[in-house]
Amino acid sequence: MRIIQLSDTHLSVEHDDFAVNATAFAEDLAKCTPDLFIHTGDLSMDGAMQAHDLDLAKRWNDLLPAEVLSLPGNHDVGDLPTFRPDQPVNDERLARWRTLIGPDRWARDVGGWRLVGLNAMLLGSGHADEDAQFEWLASALETDLPIAVFLHKPLCIDAIGEDPCGYWTVAPAPRRRLWSLLERRQVRLIASGHLHIQRQKVIDGVSHVWSPAASFVVGAAQQDLGGERVLGYVEHDFTADTVTSRFVRPDGAEDRLFDPVAKKIYAPKPA
Repeated sequence: MRIIQLSDTHLSVEHDDFAVNATAFAEDLAKCTPDLFIHTGDLSMDGAMQAHDLDLAKRWNDLLPAEVLSLPGNHDVGDLPTFRPDQPVNDERLARWRTLIGPDRWARDVGGWRLVGLNAMLLGSGHADEDAQFEWLASALETDLPIAVFLHKPLCIDAIGEDPCGYWTVAPAPRRRLWSLLERRQVRLIASGHLHIQRQKVIDGVSHVWSPAASFVVGAAQQDLGGERVLGYVEHDFTADTVTSRFVRPDGAEDRLFDPVAKKIYAPKPA
C-alpha cells in the first residue's frame, strides 16, 4: 500500500504569493497513483475566517487522482486562544469544515493497517469536542492491526515528555493524554505537518514524520526545530508491519519565504 501525505497547501483566493507552488504540486501529484492521499492540514490560508478559501481547497483536492482524506489545521478551523484569540476553534468553524471538507477525524482500515486521523486543533482547546475525540480515539485504537496516526501539529520535537514548544507542537497536557492512549497500541507511524519542515525521527519506538509544506518555508520567524526547510510531500510505503517514508520534491517547486508577506496576509480583515 502506498499513501501520499501532503500538507500546508495554504490555498487562498486573495493571496497568490505561493500560487506557483500550488500549480507545481498539482501537476506532479496528477501523475501519481497512490492508494490514498492524506492532507494533514492548513489546506487553506484563511479558511478559519473565509469560507471561499476552504471552497478553493476542496476544488484543488478534488482534482487529485485518488481519494483524499483531510484533517484541519489552524488556518482552517482556528487555534488555541493563546495563539489566535481572534480565531478560536469554535462550533461555527468546525461546522464549516465538516460541511465544506468532511469529517475532522476519521479511522480507516486499508491494506492491513488502521489509519487514524485526528483534529489536532481540538487538543488543549477546551472545546466539548476535545473530550469527545478522546473517547472516540480510545475505541478507534481497539484493533490488532498496526496503526498509523495523522494530525496537523506534531506531538513533540524530540521527546514526548519535553517542555512546551509554543505554537509549534501539541501542548504537554493533551500530549500526555494522547500518548497514554497511543503507547499501549501498535502505533508504527505518527505523521504531521504544520512546521513547513521535512524531518523523520524515531521517538519511543515510533517513526515521527513531519511532512514539508506545499506552499512556503518560514525564515527567521521560526526558531531552529531541526529538519530541513524545503517544499515537498511524503510517500509512505506500507508492508505487513512496517512503513517506509520518503520525501519527494516536485519539479518547479520554489522555496518561497513567508516572512516578507506575513504582515500582508495577517492584516486584520474588515468586519
